[in-house]
Formats: sequence, structure tokens, C-alpha cells
Amino acid sequence: MAKTIKKSNQEKRLYNMPDAVMLTAAGVVVENALDNKVFLLGKRSNWKDPFLTDLQKRINDGFRNILGLNQFKESNRLSADLYMAIDEVKPKLASFKKQVEIDFEDDQREKQILDSLGFKLFDKIRNNSQQALIELLSTFDKNLTPELMKEITDAGTEEAYMTDIRKYATILIDKNITQENSKSTKKELTAEGIIELNKIYALVMKVSKTAAALYEEKKDSLMVEKFTMEKIKNNITGGKRSSKKNGGSDDKPE
Repeated sequence: MAKTIKKSNQEKRLYNMPDAVMLTAAGVVVENALDNKVFLLGKRSNWKDPFLTDLQKRINDGFRNILGLNQFKESNRLSADLYMAIDEVKPKLASFKKQVEIDFEDDQREKQILDSLGFKLFDKIRNNSQQALIELLSTFDKNLTPELMKEITDAGTEEAYMTDIRKYATILIDKNITQENSKSTKKELTAEGIIELNKIYALVMKVSKTAAALYEEKKDSLMVEKFTMEKIKNNITGGKRSSKKNGGSDDKPE
């Protein structure tokens, strides 16, 4: 007897990431659009209210009704907070690195200091590896002894600056763990659920690409990143491709 093929397996996702990651990234895009809607609505007549709020509700419903996650608002807030913390700490680390390189250039001590504080991972952080960022901050917090802090401070960098960076180790680790826990789900998806997720993704990608293009026109690279789905996804996942989708396979979308 021929095996019965589940209808849900006949539906292909348009996106190559876990369902919860896609919805979380979509939520970040829409939140960024709402935060900047005065500019965007002035350029896009078809985005006028309640377009963005309706899309946000659709994402909320996707989390709750399709993935079975009742705490979407909390999950989305955690993702936004995590994204914000990453944005805040990366330029601080770059500035700290530059100061150490300048202050200790004469005796070539800078490499020893930076390597001991985890900066061997800095290139990976530039490529949006969230895991590398967390590892660097953990190493920074662990290896920044009072003696080393005094040495760096005596050379010119303020102690408060290092203390500020140090705080992000706990902040990012806590937020990352909570966020990942909030995205787990056991609910099996139906074909209709996957179809709706695909529709949400396609609509959000239009917002993402259009908003990014409008900010590219303004030469505002920071805002372009806020609407680049791939960068948002990498910040959520640590830049690593997940091997399986929630409820799906690890095949690339067709």
C-alpha cells in the first residue's frame, strides 16, 4: 500500500531559516518601519495606516496561532533588545581596540592585551557573528584583571569605558539565552500554516527591500542595516545557518 503523504510536507518555505527566526526578524523589520513611519509613509502611499500595524498583528498571530508560542510580544521585545545591545557594544569595542593599538604601539604590547581580551574574534564580529561577540565579551570580562585595567587606564583609556563594555557580557548572554528559549516550539505545522508564513515573509521582504532602498538613496547605511533581513537574521542566530527549520527540513527553498 502506498504511503499517505502529509499535505504539510508538500508546501515549501520561501525562506531558509527557522520559522521562529523568520517571524522574529520580520517583527524587527516592522518595528523599525513603525519607528520611522513618518519618513517611510511619505514615500510609500500604500503603507499608510493601518498597513504596518496590521502586518505586525499578522506576525503576532503567526507566532501564537501557527507556531504555538503564546509569548510572542515578550520574545519580540527580547529580540529587539538584543539587537539594540549588539548595535551599542560593537562600536564601543572598535573604539577600545583602536585606543589600545595607539596607546601601546611603541612597545608592541597591544597585541598581547587585545588577544588576552578576546579580540582574536573581532573579524568574526564584523561579519555579524553573535556567538563570537558573546565569546569576546565573556573573555573580556574574565581576563580584565585589576592589574591589566590599571595598565590600560594609565596609558589613557578611562576605567569607566572598560566597565561599560564589561556590562554587556552579562546583558548579551542573558538576553541571548532567554531569546533562544522563547523561540522553541514542538507544534507541527499544517500546510495552511506554512502558506501563511510564506505570505508574511513575502510581504515583509517587500517592506525590507523598499525601505532599505529608500535609505540607500539617503546614504544612511545604519538605517539600511535596520531593514536588511539577512543582517537582522544573522544578529538573531549569530550568523550561522541553522541545520533545520522548525517543523521543516534543511532543504533550501525552491
